[in-house]
Amino acid sequence: MIELINVSSRGQIVIPERVREHLGIMKGSRLVLLEKDGELILRKEKDLAKHFEESIRKEDMGWLALAEQSLKLVWDNKKDEEVWQKYL
Repeated sequence: MIELINVSSRGQIVIPERVREHLGIMKGSRLVLLEKDGELILRKEKDLAKHFEESIRKEDMGWLALAEQSLKLVWDNKKDEEVWQKYL
C-alpha cells in the first residue's frame, strides 16, 4: 500500500484512513517513530514491545547455550560423577 502524505508547518502528518483501518490504528493508539538509515518507520507500540521481548528471549537462549557449552567440561566429567555417587 502506497500513500502520499503532506507534512504540516508544525511537522504533523495524517495517516490515511485506509491505512489506519488496514492496520487497526484507532484513536488513542500509541505509535513509535524510529529513524533507521535515513528512513522513518512507524510501529505500533505493542508490536514493538513484543518484538523486543522475542529478541531478548533469543539473546538469553544464546547466552544460556554458550554458558552450557563452557561449563560442559565441568559438569560432564567422570571423576566428579564417581565422587558424587558416594553422596547420592
